[in-house]
Amino acid sequence: MVVGVVDHDETTDHVGKVEVAQLGRSHGLAGELYLRPLSDVPDRVRPGLTLTTKLGQQVTVAGLRPIGDRLLVRLEGVYSMEDAKRFSGMTLYAEPLDEPPVTLVGQLIGKLLVDQHSVDHGRVVAVQANPASELMVLENEALVPTLFIVEVLDDRVVIDAPEGLFEL
Repeated sequence: MVVGVVDHDETTDHVGKVEVAQLGRSHGLAGELYLRPLSDVPDRVRPGLTLTTKLGQQVTVAGLRPIGDRLLVRLEGVYSMEDAKRFSGMTLYAEPLDEPPVTLVGQLIGKLLVDQHSVDHGRVVAVQANPASELMVLENEALVPTLFIVEVLDDRVVIDAPEGLFEL
């Protein structure tokens, strides 16, 4: 017996979620399916996790095991090859991870640069490519690696400046 109702009309239950895996064809008589991870984050698909299909179905991962260089997944309520065929080809979605927002280098230009002691070091006028870390170019021509950024606010960039950074 398959958990949930299979409806071939697409729903919006997956909107706002991220793709984490693609289900392949069934494998064996017990209802396992090949699984192709779509995320480079470990454990995005793991036993006990409930995921959503594009059709709005909630599926819970009952088991996951390697077979050669591939993965097989067992879903709760899927006990036969016939049950598994209903899920073949479906994409599985999960809630996005809580990750810090991404700052684009162009968003730094024009902002005031202050250090952890609230000392103003001038405005960022450009961002220069560098193999180790992009460099913020200040109006006084000082170069500050972006890896020192602690926070980007509407009007300023806060850095944790190592001792001596502005003394050169």
